[in-house]
Amino acid sequence: MMGSNNPSGAGGGMAPGMGAGSSDGRHDDEAVLTEFLSSLMDYNPMIPDELVEHYLGRSGFHCPDLRLTRLVAVATQKFISDIASDSLQHCKARVAAPIKDNKSKQLKSYFLWLTDDMLYC
Repeated sequence: MMGSNNPSGAGGGMAPGMGAGSSDGRHDDEAVLTEFLSSLMDYNPMIPDELVEHYLGRSGFHCPDLRLTRLVAVATQKFISDIASDSLQHCKARVAAPIKDNKSKQLKSYFLWLTDDMLYC
């Protein structure tokens, strides 16, 4: 058991060249994240920053970084947009579905009853 159960990875267990590849991937991820967060400063979401800050504050989250507030606003906007889209699709499917008309069946049976009564008169 020479270093195989060591959680820190010291004492071997890593092939040569594996460490460099993972740090390049991490660097790329950080660069993409930094670029995305900086692009949030140019984007104005439909939900105002003040409203997002108000509800974040009510939940106990206080952050002076406007980029994070905008990120929450964009996520909220996407969530609301998905709900609206799903409800529109549900409405269209419900309208396009064949109508089961119980009233017409009730009216038909009522008129049949009336005609039967008229026959016996």
